[in-house]
Amino acid sequence: MSPNPFADPRVRSIETTDRAVAHEILHRVYRLQSLDAAVSDDFRFRRSVTGESRFAVGHLEYGGVVRTLSDPLPYFSIATVVAGRVTVSDGVEEVRGTTGQTVAFSSSRVKDTRSDHLELSQIMLDREAVEKELALLGLTAPRGLHLTSMNPVSPAHQKHWRSVSGHLRQLVGNDAAMTSQLVRSAAFRTVVAAFVEGFPTTAVGLDERSEGPLLPSTVRRAMTFMAEHAHDDIGVAEIAEAARLTPRGLQLAFRKHLDSTPMAELRKARLRGAHDELLASDPTLGHTVAGIAANWGFAHAGRFSALHLEAYGRSPRETLEA
Repeated sequence: MSPNPFADPRVRSIETTDRAVAHEILHRVYRLQSLDAAVSDDFRFRRSVTGESRFAVGHLEYGGVVRTLSDPLPYFSIATVVAGRVTVSDGVEEVRGTTGQTVAFSSSRVKDTRSDHLELSQIMLDREAVEKELALLGLTAPRGLHLTSMNPVSPAHQKHWRSVSGHLRQLVGNDAAMTSQLVRSAAFRTVVAAFVEGFPTTAVGLDERSEGPLLPSTVRRAMTFMAEHAHDDIGVAEIAEAARLTPRGLQLAFRKHLDSTPMAELRKARLRGAHDELLASDPTLGHTVAGIAANWGFAHAGRFSALHLEAYGRSPRETLEA
């Protein structure tokens, strides 16, 4: 098997109680900036990796308490906690994992990781190979494929991911299957589909292209949620939850991809809703501009009129009476 980008080819499997050896491997493989470990008498380190150039499965065990700061990796790493605890922060989002939880490690930011007697089951995917497969699936990532959240899209998607990754783990343990290019390629296609469906990324469907900006799935989810709930009492917290981001992550995503803010886009969605209601209303039945404005969260009639005139070229009253 040829060396792959998921590990130093000199270290395919190792088990040691020597901290210096373990820490040297961690520094080299995970691009650590720093490592701070607590001293304990029961320290144990175990790591194994097997796979091919597009995908690999791994197992990592660190029998102690450790905190690391690491640079982004050149591949995607999706890990399920087998035992212990881990907390990962990338400056935008913080994820806490315990037994059974799956974390897709941030692919574009420095990560602050704290773990306590952690054991992980890992799936690693080569970024370039995944992007090529996306093109075959009718998807693209104009600025490169990156994760926009470390959490799975939903518990159901996490369950599906664990099923697919379990199958991949069985495959790499089967020498006969691994000799078949056809079997390996089919498995890779399946795991890529489960990855992009199961975790928020910057992947965009080719049929969703327009003259406007290509938006990542998190921003699209936020925009859809706002359009569907513009009439409701929602704010940044509810929009962020729908987008599966933290409030700060939502603000950064809107600034980056829309040069706007969530509340500014919500105001636009409410203005569109109010405009549509004005068009559908009849002043002879008692419908008023002030009442419609209030229905859509615009308490100040003068401000509402100014926004409507700017957006639609005529006042709310003219629209209502048209």
